[in-house]
Amino acid sequence: MLKVLLAGGGTGGHINPALAIASIIKQRHPDAEFLFAGTPNGMEATLVPKAGYNFAPIKISGFQRKVTPKNLVRNAKAAAYLSMSGHRAKQIISGFKPDIVIGTGGYVSGPVLRQAAKLGIKCCIHEQNAFAGVANKMLAPKVDAVMLAMPEAEKYFDAKNKPIVTGNPVRTS
Repeated sequence: MLKVLLAGGGTGGHINPALAIASIIKQRHPDAEFLFAGTPNGMEATLVPKAGYNFAPIKISGFQRKVTPKNLVRNAKAAAYLSMSGHRAKQIISGFKPDIVIGTGGYVSGPVLRQAAKLGIKCCIHEQNAFAGVANKMLAPKVDAVMLAMPEAEKYFDAKNKPIVTGNPVRTS
């Protein structure tokens, strides 16, 4: 049985493609098992279980670039989450034992795909935009495949292998 771990979230732009990828894989491998990793307070915490998939939370957030007292507190929290995210990602991966890990962007995909790549698990990312996100740009050299919605995004990636233009996956529903 194929076991697929998907990581992505924060916005519907990351979650919906992940759900579409899962449905496409499920059509080809009806017995496939899925687990989604995402932030506990993001849209994914609601949308993924509602779609019928298992969900593993991992606390992570982005750093704020503008220096304000409020953002200093946010950045301290982000640093604490980041320091624990690798350990949590490893827990999720070792508990689920995926055959492949797919990232669709967002901060949560960073620690999950970094850990999976370190453990020698096949990994790929999908970039939905013409202007690549930070997490996907950082992960590109570590993953086995980079898939793009638009060919214009290729210039943002320093990938191991030539990126593949797939378009954006869409759920049949």
